Amino acid sequence: MRFCARSFLFIVGLLLSASPWANCIKVTSTSSLSAAAIAAGYTAASWTGACDTCSGNIGLPATISLNSGSNFQPSGTLLASAVGNFLTSATNKAYSSNQILFRCLLADAGSLFEMYATNGDNAYTGKYTTTEVDGAYYDVAKNVAVRITNLSSGEYYSRYWKQRQLTADSWYQDGTYIYIPASAFSNVLYEMYKISSTSYYVSAANMYKDAYTQPRGYIAFKGPGLDTNALTAGMDSLSYFYGWYGNWPGAWSTWNNVTYVRGALCEVKDYPSVVLLPTISSAALQSGGSSQAPFTVSLQCESGAKSSTSASTLSSANVAMGFLVNQPTAVAAAQTLGLVTSGGGLTWLLDNHYGTSGVASGVGIRIYNRTGSALNLLPDKATTGTGNARGWYAYQDLTSLVSSDTVNTWSGDFTASLEALNGQTVTAGTVNAQLQVVVSFQ
Repeated sequence: MRFCARSFLFIVGLLLSASPWANCIKVTSTSSLSAAAIAAGYTAASWTGACDTCSGNIGLPATISLNSGSNFQPSGTLLASAVGNFLTSATNKAYSSNQILFRCLLADAGSLFEMYATNGDNAYTGKYTTTEVDGAYYDVAKNVAVRITNLSSGEYYSRYWKQRQLTADSWYQDGTYIYIPASAFSNVLYEMYKISSTSYYVSAANMYKDAYTQPRGYIAFKGPGLDTNALTAGMDSLSYFYGWYGNWPGAWSTWNNVTYVRGALCEVKDYPSVVLLPTISSAALQSGGSSQAPFTVSLQCESGAKSSTSASTLSSANVAMGFLVNQPTAVAAAQTLGLVTSGGGLTWLLDNHYGTSGVASGVGIRIYNRTGSALNLLPDKATTGTGNARGWYAYQDLTSLVSSDTVNTWSGDFTASLEALNGQTVTAGTVNAQLQVVVSFQ
C-alpha cells in the first residue's frame, strides 16, 4: 500500500510539471491580449460556444420546397444550398474577423487544429449517412439529407472527427503568445438533398418549421491545455466530445430558420440563358429612351399546384414565382440608391459590378410582364409571405396555361428594358446583369 501511495504521488508530480509547457486558453476579454496584439488591431469579447441554441442563420431559403408527388425531385435533387460564413453564421452572436478566441504559447505552434464533425450522437443531425448522396446524413424532415463541406479543406463533415492544422498565416503572434482570431476558422457549404429513404426523421408534416435545436455540425479548437486537446482525427463523435461546448466556437444548424413545405409543386422548365439588349447611347437613355428585348419562361406544375403568394398552411401548399437578383453587388447598389419597395423587393436590376470602372452608371433594367406592368425583384430567398412587394407573384398571374395533364405546362412572356434611373446621370459603359427565375412554396 505504501508503494502504491508513493507511485501515485510521483505520477501527479509528472502531470503538474508538464502543464506549463503547453498552455492554450479561451480568450473572452482584452485582458488576455498583449499591448502589441491590441496595437495590431486585435480585440476580444465574451463568447459562449456551440450550445444547442447558439447557432446562427446559414442563409438558406426560408422555405424548403418538398414535392409530394412523383414527377419532380428524384433522389439526389439539391433542395437548397448556402455558404455558411463562420463569422456571421456559426453562432447567434457574430464574431469580428480580428476577434481573438484562443491564446497559446509559441511552443504550441505545431499542435493547433480546427476539428470538425457532424452531431454524431443524434439520429437526425449527423449520426446516420444515406447511401443516396455521398457524404450526406439524415436530417429532421422526412426525405431530407444534409451534407456539410469544410471550404478550407474541401472535405465533407463526417461523424468521425476530422482536423485541419492551423498555421502561422492564420494567426497573430508576439514574443510570448500565439493568438487565434475568428478569421482562422473555416466557412462551409451547407447542402440539403431530397432522398427516398425514410429510415430516420422527426417530422413528415406538410408544413414544419425546424424546431429541432441540435446542431448538424460542429467546429472545435484543439490546442494543448484545453479539454479539446484529447480529440483526435477519426474519433467517433457519437462517443467523443471533449471540450463541448465552451471550446467549440461554432455550430451549423437550420433551427428556427427554415420551414419545410410539402405539396404539389412547380419547377422551371425553360428559360433563356442569355438575353441580349441592343446597344443604345447614353444620350438616348438620358432623354427617356430604352433598349428592350423579350424573353419567355415556362413552368411545369403538378396537377393541383396552388397559385398564391399567401403563406402556406398544413392544408395548402401555395406556389409563387419570382426573379431573384443573385449578385450581392447589384443588390447592395440598388438598396443604396433606394430602389426598393416597402416589402424589401428591388424595383430595378443593376449591373453585377455596378459602380466600378467601365460599367455604365445611372441605368438599370426593369422587367415587365405581359400586360406591361413592371415587376418587383427578389433580393434573396430568405423571406417569403410578403407577396408582390417582396418580389413574389402567384405563378398563374405571370403565366398562361399551355397544356394540361398530370403535369401542366405554363408559359409567361416578359420584357427586359434598359432605362435611365430617375434622378441619376447616365454614363457610358457596359451592362452585364443577372437574374435567376425561382419557383417556391410560400
